[in-house]
Amino acid sequence: MKPYFKALPLRACAQLSATTLISSLLAAPVLADNALDAITITANRMPTENALAPTTVLTREQIDRLQINDLASLLSRLPGVDTWSNGGLGKSSSISIRGTGSGHVLVLVDGVKWQSATSGSTAFEDFPVEQIERIEVVRGPRSGLYGSEAIGGVIQIFTRQGKTGKPTPYFSAGVGSKNTQKATVGVSGGDDNTRYNLSYNHLSSNGIDATSAPTYPDHDGYRNNNLSFRVNHQATEDWSVGASFLRANSYNEYDGTGEPVTADKVQQVLAINSGYTINDIWTMNFQLAESRDRQENYRDGGRFSHFNTRLRTASWTNGFALNDNHRLNIGVDYQHDTIESDGQYDETSRDNTGVFASWQANVESHEWLLSARHDDNEAFGEYTTGTAEYGYWITDALRVSGGIGTGFKSPSFNDLYYSGAGNPDVNPEKSKSYNIGIQGSPVWGNWAVNAYKTEIRDLIAWADDGSGWWKPFNVNEAKIKGIEFEVDTTIADWLVAFDVSFLKPEDDATGNYLPRRAQRLANFHLDKQWGKWATGASWKLRGRSFEDQANNTRLGGYGLLDLRVAYQVNNDWTVRLSGHNIFDKDYKTTANYNTLDRTVMLTVHYQP
Repeated sequence: MKPYFKALPLRACAQLSATTLISSLLAAPVLADNALDAITITANRMPTENALAPTTVLTREQIDRLQINDLASLLSRLPGVDTWSNGGLGKSSSISIRGTGSGHVLVLVDGVKWQSATSGSTAFEDFPVEQIERIEVVRGPRSGLYGSEAIGGVIQIFTRQGKTGKPTPYFSAGVGSKNTQKATVGVSGGDDNTRYNLSYNHLSSNGIDATSAPTYPDHDGYRNNNLSFRVNHQATEDWSVGASFLRANSYNEYDGTGEPVTADKVQQVLAINSGYTINDIWTMNFQLAESRDRQENYRDGGRFSHFNTRLRTASWTNGFALNDNHRLNIGVDYQHDTIESDGQYDETSRDNTGVFASWQANVESHEWLLSARHDDNEAFGEYTTGTAEYGYWITDALRVSGGIGTGFKSPSFNDLYYSGAGNPDVNPEKSKSYNIGIQGSPVWGNWAVNAYKTEIRDLIAWADDGSGWWKPFNVNEAKIKGIEFEVDTTIADWLVAFDVSFLKPEDDATGNYLPRRAQRLANFHLDKQWGKWATGASWKLRGRSFEDQANNTRLGGYGLLDLRVAYQVNNDWTVRLSGHNIFDKDYKTTANYNTLDRTVMLTVHYQP
């Protein structure tokens, strides 16, 4: 039986050799198309079949099945993930994992860190879902491997990769509510040594009125044109090289203070990597990369502000397969952040160097992962973080596990350096997290239960400094407790998946709930294939939350029902129809901002 989402380890999976596992990431072109389905990369920063951290994998097939157009909404259908947004399609969106803040989630694209250095946030709203091959979501601390931001978890997006065979074109086009239009055209191909994919995507919508009480009632539209390219080449038996590129240009309309504002934005991620197998034990990987976030804001046809941030990184990792049961990973990461803006910043660049080591082992019924990392940041000094996780297989289909990890979040350029508002004395946020879980893979499906606790110190909050100016300060501490349940199975040929999270995200000083964090999350997915027809439904439930720190403004809970159907015309052509928020629920995730009402989308796909 194929799980709805890949979320649990399978002890019965055939063990690959250690060298093959470590080389699989570097030599992706020679893998079978489904070879990565049983392997995750993000949780341990090295390939593994049995990650101890709770991990969910979303494949291209599953993305197509859900028929969701924006990344934040797609991620919100996964266990432990919460979202909030400032309007409809293309409007600013934030992600929370296990009740942590939006800045406590590290986001990677093909291994490259992706965020704005000025705000410290990630533009989820601008990432094209059609360019995604696979998503891995790790819940729990990972600063011991990746450094800053990985307090609540890590989201890694892999762009579309090539398929073995002659050059093959693919195409899709769709129309829907709010004059939403989308189209994708691409080509994919390769042989045993080289694979490539090139694709272009367009998405546009008239949108909705983003704010609840706007000065100018109107439709706030959105447009996104994007291009993705990825190639991998096995130059020799021991040496592989690859490159990936994604650029998304978006145009956004929104309601500013007193008058409408438009924004032109660019999200760009570029990476070049090379892997070399020294011998049967030692494999090296190098990566040079850059992510870019640029935004230009216009009012009355004239530009009034712009921000352009670049994160340039270099990584050198060394994997050592001591034997089939023990693997070491040792590496160095270098990051250089630069900003350009018409706003005044006291500093416009900073460097960070991180050194890390991890030990992954599988000995009889025991598994563990130990990691440690030391970061030296030009702006705020040195921090050491780590992770310790252990798992024990009671049977081949039942495992208990536990772990502890520390993390930190570096202040953004806005926090530290924005002239007149930044505070150079702000320190990084620091965390300690605990997790205990049990998961099983009986013949009927998969299930898991995880309980966790996260303590975050020195939370950064903006407040009046007494002179009428708002500045950031380390003022808050948070304690988050939660428990998650997951199950997927097949009943009468129906794929069934259910997850529910109960969490208590509190400000430690006041006992109030942290802003915008829901206390209950649940998802239910149901799908079945009927010959050439496929039908499905998803039900998303989100409990109440509060807009403000004082918990004076309550945001009510809600449930959203999505329905979908697909018809396989022949081997190459598929027609899909989806309806979202079928009951036309009126709800908010952010005070004073509207959300989409009932929408429908009809799409035609050509994929030989």
